[in-house]
Amino acid sequence: MAKQFEYDVVIIGGGPNGLLAGSYLSRAGLKVIVLERRHEMGGGAATEDVAGTPGFRINSHAQYMMMTDYAPVYKDLELETKYGLRHIYPSLQFAMPLKDGRCLCLYSDVERSCQSIANFSQKDAETYREISAKCAEYMEAFIGPATYVQPKPPLEQAMQLEKTEIGKEISAYTPKSPKQVVDELFEDQYVKTLMLHNICMWGLDPEGEGVGYLIPLYLNRMVNYRMCVSGSHALPQALIKVILENKGHLVTSVIIKRIIMEGGRAAGVECEDGRIYRAKKAVVSTIDPHQTFLELVGEEHLDKDFVESIKGWEWEHWSFLGVHLALEEAPRFRAAEKNEEINKALVYVLGFESPEEFIEHYKAIGRGECPLDAGYSCSFPSVFDPLQAPEGKHTGSLYKMAPYDVEGDSEKWFSIKYKDEHAAGMLNLLREYAPNITDDKIRNKYVSTPAEISVKFFDMKKGSIKQGAYTPFQMGYNRPNAECSTHRSPVEGLYMGGACTYPGGTILLGSGYLAADAVVEDLGIEKWWKEPEIVIQAREKGLL
Repeated sequence: MAKQFEYDVVIIGGGPNGLLAGSYLSRAGLKVIVLERRHEMGGGAATEDVAGTPGFRINSHAQYMMMTDYAPVYKDLELETKYGLRHIYPSLQFAMPLKDGRCLCLYSDVERSCQSIANFSQKDAETYREISAKCAEYMEAFIGPATYVQPKPPLEQAMQLEKTEIGKEISAYTPKSPKQVVDELFEDQYVKTLMLHNICMWGLDPEGEGVGYLIPLYLNRMVNYRMCVSGSHALPQALIKVILENKGHLVTSVIIKRIIMEGGRAAGVECEDGRIYRAKKAVVSTIDPHQTFLELVGEEHLDKDFVESIKGWEWEHWSFLGVHLALEEAPRFRAAEKNEEINKALVYVLGFESPEEFIEHYKAIGRGECPLDAGYSCSFPSVFDPLQAPEGKHTGSLYKMAPYDVEGDSEKWFSIKYKDEHAAGMLNLLREYAPNITDDKIRNKYVSTPAEISVKFFDMKKGSIKQGAYTPFQMGYNRPNAECSTHRSPVEGLYMGGACTYPGGTILLGSGYLAADAVVEDLGIEKWWKEPEIVIQAREKGLL
């Protein structure tokens, strides 16, 4: 007879969102278990010795934390004050070295950014100062607070925003493409290039329309990135401690066969090995909609129209080709000869010197092409955090946007020759800007391809790093669809809390938080956490 275990809440997926939901719900007094397919919890917030060289900690997927200063989880769960989670906030956030030896820099300090931009265009420096102030205002008044409340139907939210001047300004971005906004704001091609790259690096089509309201978010966040001390995995490690201290359970290496349906209700899960985890109150899925509904629930339990909507879910048409390095020394950039600080940027953008080059690369991906000489972004975490490499040594990660089905065949990414060819192309480009990174300075490397991402992380279908594309019909209230908009689903007792739900991916720490919010509200349990002050203020101003 199969072993059966009984819990109040069963959570599918032990990534940041699953652990986040588990933390809030276990602390609410519910008996919680988190089930994870991989050998460890944390999902894309992984820090590993994948370069085959002990002591070199590689952040093999997620590198930057975008909403550390807004996400309520840090204060609610005392992640920093009680559990020791720490972040690094480098002053030089982005550096874009150019082939002529100059370098465009963006700092956490607006005035320093303006000084760098003024070397290319005084007008653009003035514009950046103005737009930075505006985007900070938008973040504080609406975008930040809205990230951590259940979304409203598009028309209702639009009408609410139209009642205030700041709301109208934010709404005006919606129909615009990133390229249109950048062209309207800036005149210098290099400034335009860096701005366009930074707006689009997490999923926006540079010429796509309909999700322009995300542009102020990315303009603001691109100088607000943090890194976790000792690596990205420090975040899930802290959340694991919260769950365990509140008597929650965590199980890894679990392959779930199905979500148990009883009387039209989600009643638990059955595993491939026969184990059954029953859920008296709720099942929370933090994996993608295809697996959740089509594979685990089953079409026979779902409305036909709902099934069709799930089948129409779009994955991103690109993923990341990552080259992760164990280095004998840190890069020394040519551009740093005039400014040593350039060697200490959090993120570098290499190889793009015009908006057209970036847009053409994006279009090439859509054609299934991965140009060997295309630009990319990269980071060298150990420059800021000595815990991520042995003394005197360094780590680096190069990330190039790339297609999953390269030349129509994702299997090509499993070819060692093909991988090495592309890794060599990326390293050659790095050496154009940092010539000291010769072969003898690379102790080891690990290449992660779009196809391998989908194998490593089963919820990232087709290498989809956010569990689905950012399109007008897959964002906001419609992520993943109107039926699951507030983290509930058409299946009684089944909740959604992954990156495929509002507010989306890139470890915003919103989806799992809002899934827990929905569960507690539906169960009539008093919330132990308070609504964030910025949310209260946004409601008082009539923006939420």
